[in-house]
Amino acid sequence: MSMKKTAVLAAALMLCAVPSGAFAAESKLQLIIGGEAYDGPPKFEVSFDGKVLGEAAVNAAIDTATAGRFADAADKTPYVQSFDFDIPDTLFKPGGEVRVRLINEAYGGDGSNRDRNLYLAAVTVNGRAVTVSGLSTQGTTANTENERLGEFLVLRDGNVEGVSKAPAGGWPLPDAPIATAKPASEPVTTEVAAVDDNPVPEAKPPIVVAKINVPEPAPALDTVETASLDPAPQAAASPACDRDELYNVVGFNENSNDLTPKLMKRLDQIIADIGEQKCNVLVTGYSSKQGNHATNALFAIERAQNVLAYLKKAGLHFEKVSAAGAGATEEFGDTFYANRRVVISVAP
Repeated sequence: MSMKKTAVLAAALMLCAVPSGAFAAESKLQLIIGGEAYDGPPKFEVSFDGKVLGEAAVNAAIDTATAGRFADAADKTPYVQSFDFDIPDTLFKPGGEVRVRLINEAYGGDGSNRDRNLYLAAVTVNGRAVTVSGLSTQGTTANTENERLGEFLVLRDGNVEGVSKAPAGGWPLPDAPIATAKPASEPVTTEVAAVDDNPVPEAKPPIVVAKINVPEPAPALDTVETASLDPAPQAAASPACDRDELYNVVGFNENSNDLTPKLMKRLDQIIADIGEQKCNVLVTGYSSKQGNHATNALFAIERAQNVLAYLKKAGLHFEKVSAAGAGATEEFGDTFYANRRVVISVAP
């Protein structure tokens, strides 16, 4: 056998010896974090299942020496970034815990109004998002009470870690299918909103809890009382789900997560279509690629959260439900308008 053929055969044997998992999709972790800067941006460390994945700095953080505090900013999105980390396939597990810790805490002293802080908005692993309601703080020496600022979990120093436990059912596998939206059947019309200016707020010493533009939490579903002679009456069960649909909710304005009357009308149609059925629902938010990547990622998650809150408030029943942000995309067409949407996947 010639030397050339021998080399080709050896290469083929080496390729066959590579484990099949080596070519599997790698798990991705995404964080959406805001920050306050003082003599430099805040830096953080992120770990998955006890292993450090890496470090990064929130370079977009608001400068507390010149621009005021994060809490006082009417529009917080300019001071928020998204960060992506790879999770090695040898480390990934569906029940893995994510932790985020500030590693360069600095404070200018009482009355200075200068500080470094982190504001954790969301943790996403392989497309499944956990937002502030599912996040908590744990001290390195003792657990501490959660401190929240609107839709953000506050991390003031390195003695406190932001923790995201795996959601119910665990983190999805990296190659697990996420709802793929069908093109919207309704005609696309142009809807333009004015972009808000970003005024520079005056510095204020205390941090005051403020809200971003999100709806109030959905109230608990009303229970139905029925008269019965049965000593142990049972509530009527929701009908079995026979829906297998992808609903497109299109029409979000530029730089906005607001549910306009047109969007609410579309959601009312979807709610009426599902009716009393109890289904598995996945709400996925998207944004166009227009503008800043970090801002787009935040808008995608907030749009999904707002839609889910509206569905809950309307009394829709769920077998299982979750909201996730898929970030900026062009998969729905070549216009920014078409890609600013939410897709609702409904299945038995």
